[in-house]
Amino acid sequence: MAQSDPRSSACDLIPAEVLAHVPGFGEAGSAARCRRLFGGTVNASFRVDTAAGSFVVRMHGRRGSELGADRAREAALHRAAAAVGVAPAVRYADEAHRFMIMDFVRGPVWLARDFSRADRLRGLCESLSALHGAPVPAVAPFDPEAVLAGHARRVLEAEPREAELVGRLLKQGEAALRGCRSGEREPVLVHNDLHHSNLIGEKAPMLIDWEYAAVADPLYDLGCVLAYYPQAQRHAALLLAGTGLEGSATPGMLDHACRLYVLIFWFWYRVRRIGSPPRDDELAIEQELLRRLP
Repeated sequence: MAQSDPRSSACDLIPAEVLAHVPGFGEAGSAARCRRLFGGTVNASFRVDTAAGSFVVRMHGRRGSELGADRAREAALHRAAAAVGVAPAVRYADEAHRFMIMDFVRGPVWLARDFSRADRLRGLCESLSALHGAPVPAVAPFDPEAVLAGHARRVLEAEPREAELVGRLLKQGEAALRGCRSGEREPVLVHNDLHHSNLIGEKAPMLIDWEYAAVADPLYDLGCVLAYYPQAQRHAALLLAGTGLEGSATPGMLDHACRLYVLIFWFWYRVRRIGSPPRDDELAIEQELLRRLP
């Protein structure tokens, strides 16, 4: 998973009631070690090593729901993905949605440059094919139009002067949705946030951080990849073939799905900085996403 800070133990940063759910923690005669994991912009994650194994405790940030996370849906879909071997096992999901405990995944975390490599993308397609073939839990289907509308509402409440820009982007979202839809593709389990920091492993990667997982069009996962990593565009045919979508999705549909996710990501970053100054790198990402939109 994400890198950890080796300099300090962080067990005192995790509430005792949370640690009580970590397998092996507090057992007589056993020692535990906790380390804060780097990465993540909303949640706080810790690696906890006990005699029973290595686990991740993720404390959910209060802004997660504002940015579209649904913790009950996440737990259900994460468990479904773990059942087909593409996600770590969930050890405990708090009923009040304050935290989750899962197995720690060992292996190299992907880098942005991996998305320009055909061999890496073939491995990702293997993981996505397993994910998209998983039994679908009974959760509400993903509605990207509603997601965009909700984000737009929050932006306009905070900054009414952006009405013209927001209106233009919403129209682009409607066009992108029309362009990528197909009656031939059934909704499946999608990860919906295939950032390189969420992929672990040299071949078919394990997928972590299921906050935005959904039941939706499988093409959305490929649109997500291209929105994050334009360098993968030259491998669009490989992505469609490797996930079995070449018969139901055209390159043009994939382009529309990519644009849809560029819009979703832009709104996510724009909403995230409401009420809190953005980091320079986050502001640069937001500006680059906007630059990619006509």
